[in-house]
Amino acid sequence: MVFRHVPPFRLRPLLGLLLLASSAAFSATNGDFYHDVSRLNRVLLEIDRRYVEEIGSRDMTDAAIDGLRGVLDPHTAVFAPKDYSDLKVSTDGEFGGLGITIAIRDRVLTIISPLEGTPASRAGLQAGDRILSIDGKSTKGITADGAVEKLRGKVGTEVELEIAREGMPETMKVRLTRDRIQIHSVPYFGMLDKETGYVKVITFAKKTAEDLAAAIEELKGKGMKKLVLDLRHNPGGLLEQAVEVSSLFLEEGSLIVSTRGRTEQTESRSEAAPRLDKDVPMVVLVNAGSASAAEIVSGALQDWDRAVVMGDTTFGKGSVQTIFPLDNDGFALKLTTAFYYLPMGRCINRPENGVRGRGRADDDEEDETPADSAKADTAKADKQLFHTAAGRETTGGGGIVPDVVVESDTINAMQLLLERHTMFFKFAVHYRPELEKRKVRINENWKVPDDVVKAFREFVAADTAFAKSKTLSESSLDYFEEVLARELSWERDSIAARPQLKESLAKLRAALDERDKASLARDADFLREGIKRELIGAFLGEKARTAYALKGDRQVQAALRLLNDEKAFRKLLAPAPAAETKNTKAQEK
Repeated sequence: MVFRHVPPFRLRPLLGLLLLASSAAFSATNGDFYHDVSRLNRVLLEIDRRYVEEIGSRDMTDAAIDGLRGVLDPHTAVFAPKDYSDLKVSTDGEFGGLGITIAIRDRVLTIISPLEGTPASRAGLQAGDRILSIDGKSTKGITADGAVEKLRGKVGTEVELEIAREGMPETMKVRLTRDRIQIHSVPYFGMLDKETGYVKVITFAKKTAEDLAAAIEELKGKGMKKLVLDLRHNPGGLLEQAVEVSSLFLEEGSLIVSTRGRTEQTESRSEAAPRLDKDVPMVVLVNAGSASAAEIVSGALQDWDRAVVMGDTTFGKGSVQTIFPLDNDGFALKLTTAFYYLPMGRCINRPENGVRGRGRADDDEEDETPADSAKADTAKADKQLFHTAAGRETTGGGGIVPDVVVESDTINAMQLLLERHTMFFKFAVHYRPELEKRKVRINENWKVPDDVVKAFREFVAADTAFAKSKTLSESSLDYFEEVLARELSWERDSIAARPQLKESLAKLRAALDERDKASLARDADFLREGIKRELIGAFLGEKARTAYALKGDRQVQAALRLLNDEKAFRKLLAPAPAAETKNTKAQEK
């Protein structure tokens, strides 16, 4: 999410604001606004004077504001003092929470990405998971900021989430313990080989550009001649940091992003020489969890042909929220004020992330008509083709589409279950004392012996919580059996078929169970990788764990292969015939 702040200003409570609306200033600028607001003002005054019971002004204010949000967008909200304080902490400090970034998508509270090393990532929560309830209370109609308030809390306290995952017919409940979330914009950087550096950026907070610049300088000192910038699962953050990060790689004066709203149009350009020479080959990794500020950076580098963008299509959040402090009591308004546009003119905002109540209507209501010019603009952009500075084709309105699509690693049902229930992590904690007792030295050259793999299988078999967990197919079978039982109860002539159906279901369930056992017994290489990864983390720390995991990361390794093939890399960024001049002239104009 992109944030901007404006200086504080004084504002009275809502009743005072509505009275103020009757002034000549409002009347002179917008007669319709004056007329409509005066009607609301009269309603509130009559309630305050004549309603059968006394209603506090704070309650009426909150209710009126909540009603206004129904015609706005899911990113607009009014913060109480505590919420506003939490928002500021999230960009420069630390807080007690789960380590997930959330947004409203398709009318449902959705996880954009779990932050590495947090309770959410350890529990196996994934980008795209939908949160249906928090501590047993439905999230239907909730805002992203309202959800943040419920998810954050005192360190050590617990919260239960009901999660729906794509392709799973049943939901799952996950109980998490809140931990202190420290925001490190650049949690890891290092060398992938003798010439290729790697930097992971997980958010855009106040020191992101500074931390990234320091990482680049250190990598240059280690001989870096190529760079992989990893923006996967990066939900965004501060707009000015997106500009500063882009400036580290683009020529001075290069347009990075522009914003367009009803009351403002701005441009942001690089104001300094790049920290990385333009001849240093560069790949930017993105996925569906890359949003907002991360999309500004990847899109700007793509538009100027500075880097090859690789991975999966990004989230597509292209709106700017401006923070307006409302009074001296700590209240603030977070208001969507503009869309942002990339250097060559495209807006990457998906239509479902647009404005005017998107995602706040009831489930059985469909809004098929563009509500205003801003929404129509993003819908139109969804079908438009754009070109980079060198004339390569790009599209707008649907996130950043990579130059090279490389899907994430795929794993089978049992492997997914092991990762989701963090069985490798649990085993590493459990087995570490045994390895220490045997004085085993763990490093990236250590090979997992058969007896450790056997111990892992035994550990999994003895875990009662894991024994109760089910794969997607097993959950689907449960659902099918439930539906079938209901159907059979309605049909009197189906009694004869019941024994046969019951036997068939039992055989299928046994076959699935046998498949899972066979997978656990067969997939020794996968088990060794998971065991080694988590034991490296347990013995050598998170950075060593990350470095080892990158060796098996499909997208990182694809980026490394591309950077080591200079001819293929240059071909991807080669100017399109007769298009370079057109784009250059457009930018000069």
